[in-house]
Amino acid sequence: MNIRPVARRADILTEELEGELVIYDKRRDVACRLNRTAALVWRNADGVRTVEDLIEVLRDQVSPLADEDLVMVTLDRLEEQELLEPGYPHRTEQATALSRRRFITRAGALGTAALALPVVQAIVAPTPA
Repeated sequence: MNIRPVARRADILTEELEGELVIYDKRRDVACRLNRTAALVWRNADGVRTVEDLIEVLRDQVSPLADEDLVMVTLDRLEEQELLEPGYPHRTEQATALSRRRFITRAGALGTAALALPVVQAIVAPTPA
């Protein structure tokens, strides 16, 4: 797969907290909490690395079970929160669900799926008084 995602860096503030990455999107006044899997993909989405390269990053640093499905689900979650530059091909909810199911089925048999699944949790920042 020749997709080369690019993480959005403009109007973004980041802070490392307890092994996770918090990203504050100044455009949308939204903070997103990324677990280790999502943070690694976001940090390494530089427009040079392909999905295959991102798989290797996750295999080296998160789990040897990382595969295309895990990377694609992670990219889908990042895209939903507008943390990728325009150009990433938007996938349907069905495609994302299928990738997630395949990864969980494959990794779940070993009891490690939950450790690797991406978490991209958005929190709307309150409006200043």
